[in-house]
Amino acid sequence: MLQLVGMYPGFGPVLAEHLEDFDVMLPHLAMSDFIRWLVEQYYLNPAICESAWTWLEQAFDEGSEDVRNLIAVSAVEMIPNPGDPGSEMRDMLGPSLREMDDWLQ
Repeated sequence: MLQLVGMYPGFGPVLAEHLEDFDVMLPHLAMSDFIRWLVEQYYLNPAICESAWTWLEQAFDEGSEDVRNLIAVSAVEMIPNPGDPGSEMRDMLGPSLREMDDWLQ
């Protein structure tokens, strides 16, 4: 998560609030927070979203089973439902995450 803040500084306040609320980083909740932040960014700066999904795709492909589970359950599954704001981010998924999204639905 800290690497995401380094890459996407705008996420920093969201993660800081998470740490204030829970006193520790809870990876699945923090990843869900990141996706909600991306939904907000989608209409302001879609390039941030594209970059983040590219990074998540690579992390998924190269990650351990725990990392893959984190990205599948708390990132891909958190993309808003079709028709809801931000659902268009599904078009940004790479092949591995698109396959995971299809499997989750």
